[in-house]
Amino acid sequence: MSKTQLRAKLLSKRRCLDKSVKRSMDLEIQSRLLLTDEYFFCDTVLTYVSNENEIDTLGLINAAFANKKRVAVPVTNDDYSLTFYYINSVEELKKGKFNILEPVDKSHPVTDFSNSICVVPSLCCDLLGNRVGYGKGCYDRFLSTYDGKKICLSYTEDILPSIDVDETDVPVNIIVSNSFVKYI
Repeated sequence: MSKTQLRAKLLSKRRCLDKSVKRSMDLEIQSRLLLTDEYFFCDTVLTYVSNENEIDTLGLINAAFANKKRVAVPVTNDDYSLTFYYINSVEELKKGKFNILEPVDKSHPVTDFSNSICVVPSLCCDLLGNRVGYGKGCYDRFLSTYDGKKICLSYTEDILPSIDVDETDVPVNIIVSNSFVKYI
């Protein structure tokens, strides 16, 4: 199955997921991530802002604020590269490109990524840390130069035996699912 076909299948499956089941799995994933040493010891959390069909990150963002961590979320540039900007609350977000929540104030880009973790979106992944995103390569471009821990959130049922990879795909270091945390 091609990545395009796999994306369509997984997006359709996610749209049909019972909301209470999704909420329960999302909370389990968030709890597992918040208990990792990588989260505990980091100063900055770089994360996507979830939409209704993605694993929820708003709870993570609010937990990071409560834990006195800096939070930065991405803006997708015209060339599909990402620029992360610091935010101080979710109220500082509005819908932007691709109907994704992004910072209103773009005056505080992250320039120092030391002691940060990056939480990346995925539709599925494999146990080697390869993932299937949304097909634009935005995160792969960013991750190719990012030296911190790369963390993929995934529903256990969306972890596949293997995924075909391209030379530009960048694997993650950690997979956090609703059943386990896998270090690669």
